[in-house]
Amino acid sequence: MPVPYHILQRAGSVVFAAQGADIASFGAAELKHVSTWKYPAKTTESTGEAALDVEVPTTVETPTAVEAPPTPEGPPSKRRRTENEEKEVKDGDAATPSSTNGQKKGRFPHKPQPANIPNEKPFINCLITTTDGSHVIATTGSDKTIWVFEHDGSGNLKEISQRAMPKRPCSITLTTDQKTILSADKFGDVYALPLIPSAEPSLPPTLQSLPSRSATPASVPVPFKPQANDKTVHTKRNLKALENQKISMELSLKAAADKSAEETQPAFEHTLLLGHVSMLTAITVAPGVGQTGEPREWIITADRDEHIRVSRGIPQAYFIEGFCLGHEDFVSRLCVVPNHPELLLSAGGDDDLFLWNWKEQKLLQRVNLLQIIQERDDIQPAPTKLAVSRLKAFVLEEKDGVEDLLVTVICERIPGVITLKLANNQLINGSIHTYFEHGFPLDVEVLQGKDILAGSQRGEKLVVSFDTTEAKGPEPRLIMVETMGPEGNRSEDPHVLEVPEGETDLSPSDLQKLLYTTESLRKMSDFD
Repeated sequence: MPVPYHILQRAGSVVFAAQGADIASFGAAELKHVSTWKYPAKTTESTGEAALDVEVPTTVETPTAVEAPPTPEGPPSKRRRTENEEKEVKDGDAATPSSTNGQKKGRFPHKPQPANIPNEKPFINCLITTTDGSHVIATTGSDKTIWVFEHDGSGNLKEISQRAMPKRPCSITLTTDQKTILSADKFGDVYALPLIPSAEPSLPPTLQSLPSRSATPASVPVPFKPQANDKTVHTKRNLKALENQKISMELSLKAAADKSAEETQPAFEHTLLLGHVSMLTAITVAPGVGQTGEPREWIITADRDEHIRVSRGIPQAYFIEGFCLGHEDFVSRLCVVPNHPELLLSAGGDDDLFLWNWKEQKLLQRVNLLQIIQERDDIQPAPTKLAVSRLKAFVLEEKDGVEDLLVTVICERIPGVITLKLANNQLINGSIHTYFEHGFPLDVEVLQGKDILAGSQRGEKLVVSFDTTEAKGPEPRLIMVETMGPEGNRSEDPHVLEVPEGETDLSPSDLQKLLYTTESLRKMSDFD
């Protein structure tokens, strides 16, 4: 089925849209398609099938399954119980716990099992651009790769590097000088790597004082090997023990191979900056000025354990300035307010949107997003909890030239975009624009300026992408909605763009698992 445009990113007069593992570009004036970068694939000579053109780290081969030892000749004195013969145990034998419907009983027998997510399929989970629009950075989760493209300013991309990280990146950002990528992964680590890899490995000046990592394959320990075999062992008890030893040897080899693959560091330049003890969910950079007046920056990270940490920038990222504490559920999104770098927006699994002065670790305001949604009678069934998947802030200018800040929020499986205005360090005029005929919004970008709006003298245009799997009307994937003035009135005839291509073999259920990943961050308080 067609894959929707699930991530939008504007770069000047171009809007980039991630569609599965591909990146399409559109002219911002009329959303006219310019070009599409395709995820590289090559055809294998033997089968003729397409294979992903990605370097895969070498791992130690694991042995094939060991066959069970043959049963000794002659009638056994006591029948051995197998997995399929649990009922054929002689009286007096010790019974073992049986399974129910093929489900093994554990410590929490009713705990829901994790969904079978098709992680083997390439799927872009992050997409950002430099401030001047000269480069585009994307990450694909299945192969843990960070892609860097050169942008010609007209929507055409040229791939200049692909680097596979040790762990799967979940959020990326750029330093204020736009020369270093900061990559956060779900194991709690933040890595720094240069935007443009050099031919000869050398670190940028800001990273030269930090230890760099290179390819260091780990040695694989030799597991225990039993001296006995099925020809020297005859009793059933010893045969069973020998069989268990062989299974244990297989598991040890596999665990050693997996550990070796994890400890093998990539050969390109990268530096470990900081780490959380919990799963990292978001990262951003805030510029500022030091005590002596020199320009500085701070790295702000969020995790699944409701923490927002403020750390110093490179090369003192190990130094923690403080924490912004107040969330009661996971934090999934962070946003530094444009032109107001001391202000931070955060949201996640809570009902509220938080506004912080992160320098003072002070909470300025909480806005109840759930109440804004529940006030609409046409949103049924009314949600009882939220999972914020997008949080962005845009600078707008009204007629008189007074700066106007627009904040947009998207929650998973809510058919609307929540918009708020930010003025005098306060969020006001919270409302939700619903799109029942199009489906669930996935991302939003705001276009502002006479050159983009084709001579429009006021208002801004919102570009919204949708998941139309459960849409009630037609099946558009991108629409452009023009809003006039500070009241946010929508035009009655938005521009609709259909998906031109992108058919995949993804089933609707697999696509839903890839599109909606934020709610899975919520912790389970109990097990039914």
